[in-house]
Amino acid sequence: MIRKLGIKDDRSIDEEERKARVEANKAALSLVESLANNGDFSADATSRLRAEYDDRLAQLELCAQSDENCGGGIATPQYQRLQQQALDVERQTIIRLRNQHVINDDALRRVQRDLDLAEARLTGN
Repeated sequence: MIRKLGIKDDRSIDEEERKARVEANKAALSLVESLANNGDFSADATSRLRAEYDDRLAQLELCAQSDENCGGGIATPQYQRLQQQALDVERQTIIRLRNQHVINDDALRRVQRDLDLAEARLTGN
């Protein structure tokens, strides 16, 4: 009955998600390479973005080969824990800098916003 309804198990959905991410990242990488060849953007900008997409594709490949469940995403649970600890230290550091009057509240909020976005990407929330 489950097959007739088209309901898939989580692993099947995770694999579909991973495949979609791979294809989307490859398409974006292809665009970046095309734009880099046109000279519309600086070599630094295209190189940095190319490196990001290459890294994402490498992470997706690692997740596909790993015993750890990446949930279709690009980060293993171990990577997520490490990234979360790094974000926590960044957050503690900027608060310390504000408390020491090295940065003001506006600078603190700007950096906190970036950290919040990075954490949201990491946790999927």
